[in-house]
Amino acid sequence: MTAADTPTTPAATGGPRATKVLIIVATLMALAPFSMDMYLPALPEMTTDLATTPSHIQLSLTGMLVGLAFGQLLIGPLADVVGRRTPVLVGLCCHVAASLLCYAAADATTLALLRLGQGLSCAAVTVVSMATVRDLFAGGDYARVMSRMFLVIGIAPVVAPAVGGVVVAQTDWPDVFLVLAALGAALLVLALLAFPETLPPERRAPAGAAATRASYRALIADRSYLRLILVGGLMFSTLFCYVSGAAFIFQGRFGLSEQQSGLLFAANAVGLIVVAQINPILIRAYGPARVLTGAASIGALSACSLLVLLVVDAPIGWVVAALAISVAGYGMSMPNSQALALARQGHRAGTAAALMGFTQFVIGSVVAPLVGLGGADGVAMAVVMLGATLTAATVMWVAVRRDEATMAVR
Repeated sequence: MTAADTPTTPAATGGPRATKVLIIVATLMALAPFSMDMYLPALPEMTTDLATTPSHIQLSLTGMLVGLAFGQLLIGPLADVVGRRTPVLVGLCCHVAASLLCYAAADATTLALLRLGQGLSCAAVTVVSMATVRDLFAGGDYARVMSRMFLVIGIAPVVAPAVGGVVVAQTDWPDVFLVLAALGAALLVLALLAFPETLPPERRAPAGAAATRASYRALIADRSYLRLILVGGLMFSTLFCYVSGAAFIFQGRFGLSEQQSGLLFAANAVGLIVVAQINPILIRAYGPARVLTGAASIGALSACSLLVLLVVDAPIGWVVAALAISVAGYGMSMPNSQALALARQGHRAGTAAALMGFTQFVIGSVVAPLVGLGGADGVAMAVVMLGATLTAATVMWVAVRRDEATMAVR
């Protein structure tokens, strides 16, 4: 690790200031899952009110995902040039504006375009938040901190649809976007008052398209970094598979109600958060590389078990257990893959975090539709999850053997 990769800000030494910054960053990182998931319970009502089809209204979700993915590629390098604080403040202002415009949208096409803008604004907050944590912590410290932050980040995707359901039940679906605008405004006030600049001027990248291209070329030439973001993206895709396919298994295969399915989703989310809290203990004992290898291997074994259980028509309890272990594997892999990928990228943390986030969303978006090919029996989902986790585990076993000296980050 070079001097440029070592955290040099006051908060890097830990203490109350670092804790305060991390709480703020974790809160900011909840904006994207809230913006993505809070309106999901309103989709049927929106389809009727806007006189459109389910596939057309779902373009609003696609717009959000596209904005999140490509927005990170644009904003990550910018955050390395101008610092962390300005992109966050601008992103939050744009989020408020986009949410208010979504509230006033009169048709599904306009809503999808506005959700693209909302995704771009969330990309600014998300990628800068990851870069901010990397400014303050590196290696194993980064992984331990991200595991703790998972208490907030992991709860958001579960709480968001529940809050959206309450809003839709009490008012009309456009009011969901008013709530999102209010959330963005509250976070803007928080950032204005308490979000610090963690990238000092002497550590910033030079401005210009040439410098940005050079940063991306350097990252693409770093094979260790590429392997790690590939592993992170593959493990992230298992979560996409689970989110997009588990409801069909619960309801279509086992006949559970929507409420019962929701309870199983919530239970798995709690399990994911609990497992993430064990991660710091394992890191201290084995280091992020070995823990990530183990998480990918466990994910592959659980996906293989899930496939067998579905083929032999096992009871729902066994299937839910296999799914829970698969989700837990993602929860343990996420902070470690990020820590290892960003360990030597402190001088371009924004750009590195951007390419990593983009890769996750691209792989997830490509893999998730494959889940629906097999209908509601879940076999296709298990096959896709097995392929993703087995590939991730293989890459890690090879990488640890080849690069153990450079990946032994504690």
